[in-house]
Amino acid sequence: MDTTRPSLLLRIRNREDVAAWRAFDALYRPMLFRFARARGLSEDDAEDVAQHCLSAITDHMDEFTYDPQKGRFKSWLRTLVNNRARNLLRDRHEQQAHSGEFRTIPDRDPPPDEAFEHIWMEEHLWHCLRELRGQVEETTYLAFQYSVIEQRPVERICAELNLKPNNVYTIKWRMTERVAELMKELLDGVE
Repeated sequence: MDTTRPSLLLRIRNREDVAAWRAFDALYRPMLFRFARARGLSEDDAEDVAQHCLSAITDHMDEFTYDPQKGRFKSWLRTLVNNRARNLLRDRHEQQAHSGEFRTIPDRDPPPDEAFEHIWMEEHLWHCLRELRGQVEETTYLAFQYSVIEQRPVERICAELNLKPNNVYTIKWRMTERVAELMKELLDGVE
């Protein structure tokens, strides 16, 4: 897999590397969008936040040097998206009538850092699953999807895909191991 994060971060320094930018955008735009939505922004505002963050990354890539000792990309990205979402929310609240009643309502959403962490891991996982789907036969992937993601009974999977239970268990184990490997490759150095 040519999209491990440190190598991808180095590759996007070259603005002409279209494949690197596509891979970067495919992974991080949905993550930024989902985080902004989780913070309570509309779809349009969330897209603006994602675009703003991607533009900021583009603007800062010329001086970018990957050094995990100085700080992690993940932390910088979390700060960037959180600040942009918070600023939009603040601006929107300043435009609304001030009411003490709304300040007494408890916030039921997880804290922003916790929400970002959840979305970060989930989006990386979905990226790995998309990558894996392109590497295996459709029946193999479906057996994995049905057993692990959808948690269907093995008997039902066997009937639908014409497999034996041992095949399903073997696929589940091998594919789970491969997902773990892909996640490690993807997150190595930026976690």
